[in-house]
Amino acid sequence: MLMRVRSLIAIVSVLVLGACGGGGSSSSETTSSSTEGEGTTGGQATSSELEGFDSEGFEEGEPTVDHGRGSARELLGINPPPQPWDQMSHADQEMYMVAYVLPIHAEIFAEHDREEFAQFDCASCHGDDGPQRNYEMPSRSLPPLPPEGSERWQRAAQRDPEDWAFMTDVVLPTIRTQLGEPEMTCFGCHPQSTR
Repeated sequence: MLMRVRSLIAIVSVLVLGACGGGGSSSSETTSSSTEGEGTTGGQATSSELEGFDSEGFEEGEPTVDHGRGSARELLGINPPPQPWDQMSHADQEMYMVAYVLPIHAEIFAEHDREEFAQFDCASCHGDDGPQRNYEMPSRSLPPLPPEGSERWQRAAQRDPEDWAFMTDVVLPTIRTQLGEPEMTCFGCHPQSTR
């Protein structure tokens, strides 16, 4: 619910900012030829309505705002969801994933391998069929992993230590925190191989 309220506030803010335009006349007198009912001016303020307001300090044209720069991790933070994951509606989970999880994971995967993960999106983890599968995890599109701690697990870790360390030391702790699931394992996302 909190996520929906925040989203609604963001949408209303964008609409209000878009409606105010930013340009236009700085004159304190606005006229209208509309006579649509008693006391109306077709949506434009009259001189008496603007009394006490002036445009001092406002320049013509669009205002500029410097929002600063920073990484997704700096701007969003790596935090658990506002309520337990399994208590969130599917719509709230999806909004949380798009607003918080995706930007941070796109950033950390690009830092790990900018070429391979240049186009990181929902399908990167959930697969192209994610929407049809209701984004259920583990994903069939991710490589299956051998049973944790098995000899095959150890060989896989030795075969590609850099990627393995990235997944276990960066990705897994991040997603555990973001989903509020401290016991989550690699098999929360990856299927377990059966051979």
